[in-house]
Amino acid sequence: MTKNKLAVFDWNGTLLADTRMAWIASNKCLALYGVGPITFKHQLETFDFPIIHYYKNNGCSVDKVLETKDQANEIFQSNYDTLAANARTRRGARELLDWLTKNNVDCIILSNYLTDKIEHHLERLKIRHYFSYISANNCDGTSILNSTNKLERLSTFMTKRGYHPDNAFVIGDSKEEPELGRHLGITSIGITGGCINERRLRAANPNHVISALPQTIQVLKDKWAL
Repeated sequence: MTKNKLAVFDWNGTLLADTRMAWIASNKCLALYGVGPITFKHQLETFDFPIIHYYKNNGCSVDKVLETKDQANEIFQSNYDTLAANARTRRGARELLDWLTKNNVDCIILSNYLTDKIEHHLERLKIRHYFSYISANNCDGTSILNSTNKLERLSTFMTKRGYHPDNAFVIGDSKEEPELGRHLGITSIGITGGCINERRLRAANPNHVISALPQTIQVLKDKWAL
């Protein structure tokens, strides 16, 4: 068992400031099913994983969604890629990553997004060197329609690398991270301003709720006496 500490970051909406871009691209997908554009507020009230729940929440036929998942995925990916081409990191990302690195905390990314596209953005934003490992998807993006496997991937990673739950935390903008925390016994931090609204984020019961990434520093100073 290693004594190293581990920081597990979600990508979209947590490190990358792309929530509005994903909303615009999602509206293009909803149009495929005859659903008119939804507001950004409604997006935050209905977005969910697996993605099939998001479509159901917005009145789409589940059968139709399953039948046309490849078409919808192409619509989303092509629109999102254009919109997010120059997306920036969320405020304070580099400040937090610098602090973690200086305190010898290992940083990884755990995402439902696509590995090659995350790698591209990390290189573009010049933050690839902060991360020792990226756990994401290597398919075309349709795998998250019916299920996600973050729990399995993180559990396997921590077991193989010997990280103790007391020495790890996960941070993200959705309901997934608190669930991961409870299942694996690690600290969860929810960050507002991402893919769901603050009410839903707090209802998911993360151990801590923050509004800016650097606020994580005080949480960890208290937890680990760094």
